[in-house]
Amino acid sequence: MSLSNNFYCLLALGLLALASGCARQGSAADAGKARQGSSSPAADDSRPPSGERPGGGSQGVPVEVEYAAIGPVAAFLSYNTTLEVETSVIVYPEVGGLVETILVEEGDRVKAGQALIELEHDELEVDLRESEADVRQLETSFARSSELFKRGLVNRNDFDTSTFELNRAKLQLERARLRVKQATVRAPVDGVITERFVQPGARIGASAQLFGLMSLDDMIARVHVPGRYLTAVQEGQEAYLTSEFLAGRTFPGWIKRISPIVDPASGTFKVTVGVHPGTETPPPGLFVKVRIVTDRRDAAMLVPKRAVLYEGGERFIFVVRDGKASKLRLKAGFEEGNFVEAMEDVAAGDAIVVLGQNALKDAAPVRIVNGAGPSAAVATPATANKAAATTAAAGY
Repeated sequence: MSLSNNFYCLLALGLLALASGCARQGSAADAGKARQGSSSPAADDSRPPSGERPGGGSQGVPVEVEYAAIGPVAAFLSYNTTLEVETSVIVYPEVGGLVETILVEEGDRVKAGQALIELEHDELEVDLRESEADVRQLETSFARSSELFKRGLVNRNDFDTSTFELNRAKLQLERARLRVKQATVRAPVDGVITERFVQPGARIGASAQLFGLMSLDDMIARVHVPGRYLTAVQEGQEAYLTSEFLAGRTFPGWIKRISPIVDPASGTFKVTVGVHPGTETPPPGLFVKVRIVTDRRDAAMLVPKRAVLYEGGERFIFVVRDGKASKLRLKAGFEEGNFVEAMEDVAAGDAIVVLGQNALKDAAPVRIVNGAGPSAAVATPATANKAAATTAAAGY
């Protein structure tokens, strides 16, 4: 081998050794940086263990709660029926004639004695004046006959005839006055005009229908109650009426009458519920739910009805205590509106789980997320919504 070839071989071996050394130094430096980065405090704090807050500790199952409170609650008998009016009449004229003026229209409220229609009464006025003239003439004639009778110049028979004619004339005068008065048709009771059957200018007889009139201040609802509740209801008892067509509104009432007869075919007796008149009266014919109050407790322990879980025919609720959900069997009393009475194991201010309870287990850690406190306790049925009252659980 020549000297020049040996030189080139040695040069190539030297360059290969130099490249291998540089690669080993780069790999060591990268490994050192990786070890330094993995041991930094910032990296350790940014990755907390699963299920813990950044500061440590378990977060628990997020839930929303409402708080048990003491308030009034009632038991009800509940029935559906249609609202009616106690007083509904058809207005007729007392005399026939030509309709001159119609003074009211459908929907108008009227008072008893208020004028509704004026009939033409010119001829009746003439008859009245004629009767008045007859009476004046006969009074003069009677005065002369009376004086002559006292003197003995007129016999008893003529005097009695004069007296009779004067009395008959007076009766005819009263009839004429009455017919003039009856030419104005008046409302027999307070109420609302529901229908008008007559037109201006029509000639009517005494049997013609003029108006339909209802008294909206005397509304009733008739319900049929099973005979086993015969001793549970009595006259004057409190009641409430609601309708899905008038959501959020409650109409107070009372038991007005109770039928003493139990229908043998249906086993029910009729109860008439009166509606207290108010500024806003429900319209007749409205489909309503009638709730008759059979019992009331003024200091019941109330929990939200939406907190209740149903399992195997029993009811349960979850109460948050010491950061954990405690599952309690609910011994329910009366129910009213959005509330149910808890008969035991619940105290005022207890946090009742109302959202998220379906996924809970007894003693599971929980986290309240809605921020309300015991000061925001559930409202009582009396202040929340009497209209949403439902049939009570205690024996009814």
